[in-house]
Amino acid sequence: MRQLMDVDLRLIRIFRVIVEARGLAGAQLVLNLSQSRISTSLAELEARLGVRLCRRGRAGFALTEAGRSVYDASHDLFEAVDRFCNNAGGVSLNLKRVVKLGVVDALSTNSAIGLAKILGDFRHSAPSILIDFMIAGPEELEAQLVSGARDVIIVPSLAKRSDLSYVALSPERQSLYCAKSHPLFDQDDAVAERQLSRHAIVARGYLHSQDLKRLGHRQADATVEMMEAQLILILSGGFIGYLPAHYAASWVARGELRRLCDASLSYDSTFYAVSQRSAAENPLVRRFLASLSGPRSSTGLDRQSAVPA
Repeated sequence: MRQLMDVDLRLIRIFRVIVEARGLAGAQLVLNLSQSRISTSLAELEARLGVRLCRRGRAGFALTEAGRSVYDASHDLFEAVDRFCNNAGGVSLNLKRVVKLGVVDALSTNSAIGLAKILGDFRHSAPSILIDFMIAGPEELEAQLVSGARDVIIVPSLAKRSDLSYVALSPERQSLYCAKSHPLFDQDDAVAERQLSRHAIVARGYLHSQDLKRLGHRQADATVEMMEAQLILILSGGFIGYLPAHYAASWVARGELRRLCDASLSYDSTFYAVSQRSAAENPLVRRFLASLSGPRSSTGLDRQSAVPA
């Protein structure tokens, strides 16, 4: 334990990247360091701790039991470091304070939320703050939030948990699309709606049953977790599927996508800023949540209205 207390945090950070990249080659791309330097850092950490952390060779990369224990313990270590920086930041403006934010993809074109401007204004008002920004699917983000790995996540409608706090941000229009090369592209909506069940559908994993139910399909022909993957499969001409209307707009304008049966099949999905109820104790997280608040817009909800769990 005394040896662990003496270890440079930098070596543990490198080890974490190696584990998450599943080897030295993957870590090289993330860290922008030579493989020999990464290998040397790993060997130094193993020497300092007196244990072997992983096996690497022709059989591939694998953690030892000690390596798994050190990796698991590192989560608590760096969460404690972040808490220290946040708390001490109130005393010393020179310390970096951290906000760990997680969002779903395809938000850059959502002007109703305006996340880029919010982050720009927040950063301008508090330049000493470090923003740890992650993009992932809603289910993974919720798991990260519950575990303490994220402070705030921005996600579409989910089943609400009693231990989390939800603030409504904005509705997002979801519409059904096909590509120019798809057989339904030139059909009118009445014909297209009657023929939907004959065509392959790509469904989002976290909205799988809802997507299928709306379209009358018993199963999906492809599933995705990220909206870019959804878009690519729809553009392939082999699938129909849902996309946020703001995200699809540029492809519609170029004639590459067509919105199908808008009157009957489009719907609105509300986005929320979600945090742990204990987040009110963290002044930095409180400040970021306040930055998400704003006047009611023509397309958004009242951002100051908390949604009960």
